Amino acid sequence: MHTDAPEKDTVNQGQTSAEELNTILHLQNQVLEEIVLDAQPDSIFTSVCQFIENCVADSIASIMLLNSSNRHLSVVCAPSIPKASLALLNGLVPSPEAGSCGTAVYTGNPVYVSDIEQADCWESFRDVGKELGIKACWSYPIRIDSEHVAGSIAISSPKTRTPTAFHHQLLEAAANIIGIVLKRQKAQQFLEHSENLLQNITNAMPGVVYQYRLTPDLKQEFIYIGQGIEQISGVSAEEATEDFRQFWKQVHPEDQPSLWASIIHTSQHKLPWSHEFRVFHRNGDLRWIRGSSLPDTSNKLDPSLWNGVLLDITPEKASIEQLRLAGIAFSSTNEGIMIADCNNKIIDVNRAYSDLSGYSREELIGKSPSLLKSPRHDKDFFQNMWAALAEEGHWQGEIWNRRKNGEVAPHWVSINAVHDPETHKLTHFVSVNADISNIKASEEKLSHLAHHDPLTNLPNRLLFGARLEHALTHRESNEKIAMLQLDLDRFKHINDSLGHKYGDQLLLQVTERLNKTLSTRDTLARIGGDEFAILLEELEHAADAATIADAIVEAMEQPFQLDGKDYFTTASIGVALSPDHGDDSDTVTKNADIALNQAKDSGRNNYAFFQPELSETVEEWIRLEPELRKAVADKQFVLFYQPQMDATGEKVIGAEVLIRWEHPEMGLIPPGQFLSIAEEIGLLTKMGNWVLEEACAQLSRWRKAGLNNFRLAVNLASDQITKQDLPSEVQTLLYKYEIPADMLELEILETFLLEHEKEATATFQALRQQGVHLALDDFGTGYSSLRYLKQLPITKVKIDQSLVRDIPSDPDDEAIAKAVILLGHTLDLKVCAEGVETPAQRAFLEQEGCDQLQGFLFSKPIRQEQFTELLLAQERIQEVEYS
Repeated sequence: MHTDAPEKDTVNQGQTSAEELNTILHLQNQVLEEIVLDAQPDSIFTSVCQFIENCVADSIASIMLLNSSNRHLSVVCAPSIPKASLALLNGLVPSPEAGSCGTAVYTGNPVYVSDIEQADCWESFRDVGKELGIKACWSYPIRIDSEHVAGSIAISSPKTRTPTAFHHQLLEAAANIIGIVLKRQKAQQFLEHSENLLQNITNAMPGVVYQYRLTPDLKQEFIYIGQGIEQISGVSAEEATEDFRQFWKQVHPEDQPSLWASIIHTSQHKLPWSHEFRVFHRNGDLRWIRGSSLPDTSNKLDPSLWNGVLLDITPEKASIEQLRLAGIAFSSTNEGIMIADCNNKIIDVNRAYSDLSGYSREELIGKSPSLLKSPRHDKDFFQNMWAALAEEGHWQGEIWNRRKNGEVAPHWVSINAVHDPETHKLTHFVSVNADISNIKASEEKLSHLAHHDPLTNLPNRLLFGARLEHALTHRESNEKIAMLQLDLDRFKHINDSLGHKYGDQLLLQVTERLNKTLSTRDTLARIGGDEFAILLEELEHAADAATIADAIVEAMEQPFQLDGKDYFTTASIGVALSPDHGDDSDTVTKNADIALNQAKDSGRNNYAFFQPELSETVEEWIRLEPELRKAVADKQFVLFYQPQMDATGEKVIGAEVLIRWEHPEMGLIPPGQFLSIAEEIGLLTKMGNWVLEEACAQLSRWRKAGLNNFRLAVNLASDQITKQDLPSEVQTLLYKYEIPADMLELEILETFLLEHEKEATATFQALRQQGVHLALDDFGTGYSSLRYLKQLPITKVKIDQSLVRDIPSDPDDEAIAKAVILLGHTLDLKVCAEGVETPAQRAFLEQEGCDQLQGFLFSKPIRQEQFTELLLAQERIQEVEYS
C-alpha cells in the first residue's frame, strides 16, 4: 500500500467541477460561521460529518482523535455508526497495520483504500470492516501544526470505491477545518489555564491585588481587584469594580480624609503609595488595612493607572496592641515579675518586684535571684524546685524571701522555663511573685475559726475529734482515756425566756467554771448549742474519770449570775472510757452520747458511764427505724383487741384496741419495741390516725353484724390531740362508718395532761359533746390530780396495772385501789382495773365495787376474728338465758 498513490487503489485524477468547489467552499463557510458563533467542537465535528455524508452518496463520515497520551485513537464523531459498534474502533493504536485511519495517523499522510479485502493495512482489521459493513475507507490526517498529527477524518463506503479529486479535496478541506478547531480549542484551554493560574497566584498572595485609576476629574475606580476584597470588606469584587464608592463607604469615616490626602499627594508627584487605614466589614467587624501601589509605567496611553495590593494587618495590629498591653501589665501589675536569662541572671524586673524585694531595678540587674534567699529553706527545697523546672518547665509554691532590710516574708512564686519554639533551647526564666503575708495571716485566723467555737473560743467538734483521735492513737497500754459528753439541763428554758444574749452569757460562765474545774492538760470543747465535750488523758483508773465528772456536776449546781439575778442550770454527763468502751474516736463518741442519754433518763444533774446493754438498745433502734418507716408506708400493722369485763368478770362490755406490727420477716412485733421509735421520728400521729380509722371501720362491721352491746376503747397519741382538729376527725369517722358515738371511747394518758391540760380541755369538751366517752389511762401512777377529774369531761378512770399487780399482798396498793374506786364513784365515773391476772385480784376488785376488769385472767389481746367469736358466743349464751 502507498500513502499518496496506492499501488492497487488509485485516485481518480479528474478535475474538480465548479459545483464541487462551491460545495467545499460552502463547508468551509459553514464551519467558520460556527467557529465565529463560538460553537462547541463536538457540534462542529457533527456538522462536518453530516455535511460530508449529505454530499457524498453512500458514505459514512467519522473523526478519530488521539487521547491525551497520544497513544490511542478514539472515535469522537461518527453519526452513522451505531454506538454499540464504536467499541470496535476505540483504543486503536496507530501503526502501518492499523487500517486506513491508524495508518494515516501513524504516517501523517492520506490513506485511500478502495477495497479493504485487498489492502495490507487492513489485514488485521478486515473482521472489523465486515462488522461495520464497509468495503472502502479513505482517511486523511488531521494536523494542528506541521509537526503534530491529532487524528484523522475518514469517509467509508459499503462498497468498493475509488475516490475522486473532489473526495480528496473534500477530505483535505475537512481535515484542515478540524485542525483549526482543535488548534483554537487548545489555545482556549491554554488561555483558561493561564487565567486560572494567574487567579490562583493572585488568590494565594497575602493580600488583594488590584489595578486602580484616578481620573483627571478625581474619580476613583478599580480596573481590577481580586476576590479577596470581599473577605476584607464584605464588598464583592464585582461590586467594587462596578462602583468604587461601595468600597469607599466601608472605610472608617475618621480615616477617609487622611487616606484621600495621601492618594492625591502621591498621584500628583508619581510617588510610591503606602497608607494604613481602617475598614468596616459589612458584618460589623473592624479591620486594619495596609494599602500600597506603584504607578503603571508600562502603560504609556493611560498614566493614571496604579498597580497595588491591599493587606489585612488586623492580626499584626492586634499583636502590637498585645505587646503594648503586655508592657503596661508588666510595669503596672501588683505581682512582682522577674525575667532571668538561661544562666539565671536577672535581666529585668518590674516596679512591683522592686517593691517586694526592697532592691532597685539597677541593683537587681545581672544578679542571681538567690540574693533574696532566706534561711527558712534548706538545700533540698531548691534542688526539688530546679528538678521540677527541668522536668516539667514549671514550678510554683511558697517561698520565704528576705528583703533588703532583712525582713523575711512569704511569697507565692510561679516560675516558668521559656524555650525557643524552633530550637526548643532554654532561653529565659520568668518568675511571678506575690506577697501572701496577709493571706497567711487570714489563713491562720480562718484555721482558728474553723477549729474553734466563735463564742467561747473553745475547740469545736472538728478539733476535738482530731485531738481525741490523736490521744487514742498514742495511748500507752497501761493508761485510760475518757471522753465526757456534757449537756446543760434546762438551758432551753433560760435561753427562750431571757433571750440569746443571756443564753450566750450563761455559756461563757459555764465555760469559765468548767475550765476552773478541769486541769490545763484536759481538753474542753463546745460541740453544739449547750453541749460540751471533755477529753481526759493519762488516767490510771475509771474512778479518776468519775471523780472529775462528780466535781463538774457539783460545780454546775452553783447559781449563775445573769442580769443581777441567780439562775440555775445543772449538767448531765455521759462517760466513755478507752479501751474499755472503744478504741476509735467514732465508737468512743457514740458510747459517750449513749451514756449521756442514760444520765438524762436517770433524772439529770448526774453522770453515767457507758453500759454495753445501752448500745444494744440504740442499735436495735437504728435497725428498726427504716423498717418502721416502710411498715407505715406498706401498712404492715394489725389491730388486736383485749376484752374489758364487767365487775363479775363474766360478761364482755368492751375492748381496748392495741396495735401490733406484723413484719413480713420478723413476725409479730409488740408495741413496746417500736412505739417509742415512732414517737421519736414523728410517725406516731400517722399511726394513731390509722388505728382510729381502722378501729371505727371494724366497729362498723361488728355493729352491722348485730354485735353492738359493747364499747371500743382507742388510745390517743399526744400529737393527735394537740396538732390536729381531733373532734372534726372523729365526727367525720362516726359519720363515715355510721357508728353511734356512745360505742367509742378514747383513752388519754394522765402524763399527757400534766403538760397539756389547758390546750386539751377544749378538745375533750368537744368530743364529749359529740357523745364520745373519755377515759383517763394509768391513773394513780404518781401524777394524779383531782383537778383533771373536776375540770375535764372524763367518764372513766383506769387503775394502772402497777397498782393491781401486788394485790392482795401489798396493803399500800390495796389502799390506793380502794381510794381510786371510791373517788371515781363519788365523781360518778366508771372505774376499770388493768392487769388483772389472778382470781384473788378479781375477788378483791369485785368486793370493792370496781366497775370493769381487764387483764390476762380473762383474755390476752386477741385478733379481730377471735374477738368476734367471743362476742358471738356471748350473744348465744344471752339468747339461751332469755329463752
